[in-house]
Amino acid sequence: MENAIESTTPFLTIDPMISERLNPVFQALDSGDWKEVVENDDDLRIRLVTQGAEVPDERSSIKWDDANLFFLSCIELTKIGQPFPLEAGISKERFGRFPFGDGSPVTYLRNWIREPRRNPEEFPHLTKMLENLDTRLVDTSMGKGTGKLEMRGWLTNQETRELRKLLASKSWTPSAEEPLDGGCQDCAKHLLALLRAAEKRKCGVLLRVHN
Repeated sequence: MENAIESTTPFLTIDPMISERLNPVFQALDSGDWKEVVENDDDLRIRLVTQGAEVPDERSSIKWDDANLFFLSCIELTKIGQPFPLEAGISKERFGRFPFGDGSPVTYLRNWIREPRRNPEEFPHLTKMLENLDTRLVDTSMGKGTGKLEMRGWLTNQETRELRKLLASKSWTPSAEEPLDGGCQDCAKHLLALLRAAEKRKCGVLLRVHN
């Protein structure tokens, strides 16, 4: 990583999300039935009312854009409604400030890991999990919202565990042509620390950009 050049890349975070709520809310805002989601989730209804949504089961009555509604619906909060970030020591800062390309260690991994010679069968699943974390919300109505909210992708708790196991295994190898010496290993190390923290909390994760 000594060869990385300082830049104005954004800060990125892995935020803890309520795992079982991610897919229903995503599907409802993408093309589904918002009313059904709220009617089947009393905690979501209470959260939305607390945040100022007078008629939470009517999407048209909620003034927030899809990105903010997705984020406020799914972000994990403390019992008093405060943000409850993941703790991963120095890895949180090292992951967040990655001075290469678009600033995302996940993008770097996607670009520069390769299929290993031995046991290559798990590599496609690894790349799919990284893709979901890096792009699942890109080009949807939930990717960007007011207040400079920008989110790239998310994983459920199950997917988080799967990605953690795949990254920690021998299911990938760095490209011999990667631009940063030890870059893939460094990115994987810090992402793993955040995934382990999420796994302990039994939550999903969100990749968010702070410009």
